[in-house]
Amino acid sequence: MKQYDSVTIAVLSRVFKKGVEEIDEYIQYGSQTLQSVLENSEDYRIVRARVVEYLSKNRDTSLITYWDEQYPEDLKHITHPPVCLFVRGNPEFLANEMFAIVGTRKMTSYGKVVTEMFATELAKHFVIVSGMAYGVDTVAHYSALKVKRPTIAVLGSGIDYVYPKSNKSLYEEIIKNGCVVSEYLPWEEPKKYTFVERNRIVSGLSKGVLVTEASIDSGALITAKFGLEQGKDIFAVPGDILRQSSAGPNYLIKNGAFLVTEPQDILDYYGFKDHRKLVELSDEEEELLKVITEESSIDEIVSQTGKTFSHVMLLLTTLELKGILYKTERGTYTRAR
Repeated sequence: MKQYDSVTIAVLSRVFKKGVEEIDEYIQYGSQTLQSVLENSEDYRIVRARVVEYLSKNRDTSLITYWDEQYPEDLKHITHPPVCLFVRGNPEFLANEMFAIVGTRKMTSYGKVVTEMFATELAKHFVIVSGMAYGVDTVAHYSALKVKRPTIAVLGSGIDYVYPKSNKSLYEEIIKNGCVVSEYLPWEEPKKYTFVERNRIVSGLSKGVLVTEASIDSGALITAKFGLEQGKDIFAVPGDILRQSSAGPNYLIKNGAFLVTEPQDILDYYGFKDHRKLVELSDEEEELLKVITEESSIDEIVSQTGKTFSHVMLLLTTLELKGILYKTERGTYTRAR
C-alpha cells in the first residue's frame, strides 16, 4: 500500500499535528528522522495502540485516509482537507452525491417546518449531510431517516463521543442508516474550535449547502462561508426580517446565495424533474435505459437493443415525456440528472 499504514497516518496527524502535504512527502520520499521520532515517542505508541484496539473492537468503524480510494473525491480539493476520517456505519454512502442542510440550534416552529419540508424531498435525491447539533441539524437528519433515506453526520468530536448526549438515539439510527464521520480520534471531546473545523467537512462533502434558519452569528453561516470558498452552491430560505433567527439566511441572500422557497427550486437547479420521483417504468423502458451512455445516438440504441427503429423512437419519446431522458442539440439522447 504505502510506507505508512492508515493507523500510523491518523496518529501522525493527531499527535504531531501534521497535514496532508507534510504526510504526503513522508509517504513519497520516506523520512528516517520521522521514523526515529515515531519509534521514540511514547505518546505515539500509546495512541496508536489505543486506535488499533478501538478498531478491532468496533467492526462497524472504518478508518479512511486521504490516500485511500474510499476517501471522498470532493473533499480532496478543499483547503486543509482532513488527513483521515473515522467512519462509523456504512462508508459507501460517502460515494453518493451529498447535500448539506444546516442552521440554528435555537430553531423556531417556522425553521422546523421549513427544514422538514426541504430535507424530506432532497433526501430522495441526495444523501443529506449535517452536523447532528440541536435544532436544524437534528431535524434534517430525522427527516431523511423518516423517508427511509440515509444521512451522514459530521461530528465536532470523535465518533465515540456523542454530542449532544440527548441525540444518542439519533446517533444510533444514523449508524444503522448512514454513517457518522469525524477527523478526530474516536474518544476526543468537542472543543469550540472543533465545531468550526468540522463545518469545512460538512460543506466539503456536499454538492450544495442550504441554510434554513440561522442568526447572523450562527455556525451555519461559517459552513456557508466554507462552502462558498470551496466553490459549492449556497442556498438560503428567506424569513421574517424582524426575527433574529432569519437574519442569517436573509444576509446570505442579499450577498448572492440562491433564494429558495420550496425543495423543487433546488431540484430544478440541479436538473431534476418534478415528476421523476413518482414515475414508473415498463420493463422495456428499463431495458432501453441500460444501453444509454453519456450520449447515445438512435442508431446505437437500435443496434444495442435489437428493437425496430420505430419502436425505439416510441420508447425514447415516452422516456422524454417522463423526464428521464432528453434529446441534445446533436440529436443524441442522454439521461436527465
